Amino acid sequence: MRILIVLALAAAIFGSAGYFTWRLFIKPHEDLRMEKLLPPPPPPPDPTLPEFNKIVELQKAGRIAEARAGFSDFIEHYPESTKQDEAKNRLGEINSKLFFSSEMTPNKELYIVKPNDVITRVAARTKTSPEMIMRMNNLTGIMLRIGQKLIIPKTNFSLVINRKDERVVLLDGGKFFKQYAIRKEPVEKKKGTPAPGRQPKISGKVRDKIAWLDGSRVTFADKGFENADHWIVIQPSGHSLYTDREPGPNEPKPQKPPGGGYGLPAEHMQELAVLVSKNTPVTIE
Repeated sequence: MRILIVLALAAAIFGSAGYFTWRLFIKPHEDLRMEKLLPPPPPPPDPTLPEFNKIVELQKAGRIAEARAGFSDFIEHYPESTKQDEAKNRLGEINSKLFFSSEMTPNKELYIVKPNDVITRVAARTKTSPEMIMRMNNLTGIMLRIGQKLIIPKTNFSLVINRKDERVVLLDGGKFFKQYAIRKEPVEKKKGTPAPGRQPKISGKVRDKIAWLDGSRVTFADKGFENADHWIVIQPSGHSLYTDREPGPNEPKPQKPPGGGYGLPAEHMQELAVLVSKNTPVTIE
């Protein structure tokens, strides 16, 4: 009888000890292992989606001015939204379309061509560029007529090269205008330079704009300028923007500016080459 009592007590003691050992040490590890095997939980719904969709509907309905204001406010007030990048792309397309249209907006003014005016003189007088005047007014040549009405944009553009997000962002008066995706980054980055977020901001400016067509340099007055491969040469070196494209049959490869830089699709560079001018401020971050 005593032996049975002793055995029962021993079983109770060691059984309890084993249970607490399992509960305290083994079970948490098992639970953690099983938790790791589970698929990640779905992200919580984005509370900004209804607001974003409402603005998209305005754009689809052709209420462009309201959509433009809506996307601008959305970008400013919801920086963590999952729709932030799409909102920027939509706003950029609206801004670009309105900018190059013949519709008069607050950032445009009319200029009446005077005697002895030439396009370069008008550009200098209005603080813009000849290529922008030609694009804004759909000019096919550089000749102007006395009394001709020209649409002149009033801009204060600056560029931000965001290495972390691989974007070139165009600002107008410090406010978002449009963003362009970088297709090819400098070779130096691939060799193991510090992560973009750890690099200090660099201030620079547009030093020059160069266009190449069939391997030769062309100017805004030359035929085919709008379809050329463009460079936006930035100081300091190593941060210039250039056209990156796959050459067609019998076409020369696009050239890179000395010191290299960031390659963008041809249509993006063709637009940026019109929008920015020499001495446009540039921030590399």
